[in-house]
Amino acid sequence: MKKKKILVIDNDREFLQGMTELLEGHGHTTVAVTDVLASLDVLVEYTPEIIFIDLLLPRIGGDDFCRILRNIDYLRTCYIVILSGIAAEQQFDFQVLGANACIAKSPFKIMSEHILEVIRASEGPLPPGNIVEVMGLDSCHFRQVTKDLLSKNKSLKTILESMSQGIIEIYGRRVVYANSRALSFLALPFEKVLGAYIADIFPDHVWNKISSLLEGDRHDDMTEEHYVPVRIHERHILVHLLLVMEQKNCQIMLLSDVTEIRKMESVVEATNLTDKLGYIFSGIRHEIGNPVNSIKVALSVLQKNLATYDRATVAEFLDRSLIEVARIEYLLKALKNYSLFESPDIQRFRIDTFMENFVPLVREDFAKRKVDLKVMCADDARWILADPRALHQVLLNLLTNAADAIDGREDGRIIISIMKSDRWVEIKVDDNGHGISEADQKNLFRPFFTSKKNGTGLGLVIVRKMLRQMHGRINVTSYKGFGATVTIAIPEAEQDGRVF
Repeated sequence: MKKKKILVIDNDREFLQGMTELLEGHGHTTVAVTDVLASLDVLVEYTPEIIFIDLLLPRIGGDDFCRILRNIDYLRTCYIVILSGIAAEQQFDFQVLGANACIAKSPFKIMSEHILEVIRASEGPLPPGNIVEVMGLDSCHFRQVTKDLLSKNKSLKTILESMSQGIIEIYGRRVVYANSRALSFLALPFEKVLGAYIADIFPDHVWNKISSLLEGDRHDDMTEEHYVPVRIHERHILVHLLLVMEQKNCQIMLLSDVTEIRKMESVVEATNLTDKLGYIFSGIRHEIGNPVNSIKVALSVLQKNLATYDRATVAEFLDRSLIEVARIEYLLKALKNYSLFESPDIQRFRIDTFMENFVPLVREDFAKRKVDLKVMCADDARWILADPRALHQVLLNLLTNAADAIDGREDGRIIISIMKSDRWVEIKVDDNGHGISEADQKNLFRPFFTSKKNGTGLGLVIVRKMLRQMHGRINVTSYKGFGATVTIAIPEAEQDGRVF
């Protein structure tokens, strides 16, 4: 009998030892490993002529491994032998798996005869068609409990395969399971995903965004679940990671398709914008009148006295006019806050200066609603990194919610307080409205959830999306009947432009 290079995969170490002694005793080169992941590492440098695979293996099963092997070019002609301890309880189409032989697990003395027999058979042509019979089946006994467990396992797998979410099980940074929905999102075949390193199955731009989930490099001190939005093959996907209890190296990655929700958000975001424009244009009408009037007066005076005024006086009038022009320029730039589909333009700017320009745009309209609006800014809360346009819309949305909550109260009050907190600048919006129930607080960031009669249920969803695009966070605390506090945290920047 010709000497062979053989690989054996079985999680029973005593069985592996017996196999190694038997095969090496007949002169065959043998490598034995306990799971599929270890065997994939071995196959990088070792090319076996025969592979013995236990059907029931941890993490990745022997049936799935057969499918992987038949898609590796240099192993297409390898002779694959399945070792089955459940041959009496479950039928398999071994031809579909790509196996050349199957040996039922039985006392090793009986098995060893079949093992040597299949090695001899591997020297001839591969058997055509289906495997006619399982070798050693007459030495096995049917076990009802095993059949019941296999049936239950099949049912659970069917449930996972029918889920709308993509599910990826990760063990030691490698994929050990992916349901059909996950494969669809990735646009990859089963054989290319199973056993692969998790970083290799995602496009680079996606992995750069989600890698922090596995590394634990995220801020979990705000009370919200952590999802990372990505775009994979024209679909909007939310990626979420779950840790498996009592299994340190095992994690479950959930992929949720929110493409249709994103489309709906865009529509509602546009509707939200229309609702908020009243505040903006009311403020602009009020604010733009003063500088225009000042410029008109200054130019009229200059026109009448141009021949008599000296250069210094003329320059003074021009400087006043330029200051007012700059004010108008800011107001016009504020309209750019509502460009819905731009990527965030992260800038370094002073939050106190930003608020000085923002508050006058809404103060008059809030006064008409009998809402007392106050702003307090701590001296050490200065420089932040954010998109001023997006922050403008975030604050406008939060103030609108606060105003709605105190609608009808004679003593309605909103306080905006800004303070430094570690490496963040926190902006708190407090109101003395009717508050939010504990049950409603759990659903605040759920799309389409609203307690307002004419609400869309996407206002805070959009706010959180904008803050995440700016690497910010949001938290809401409230007690029914005692108002609410919404806290947003924006990354702080040092005065020289460095980021903490």
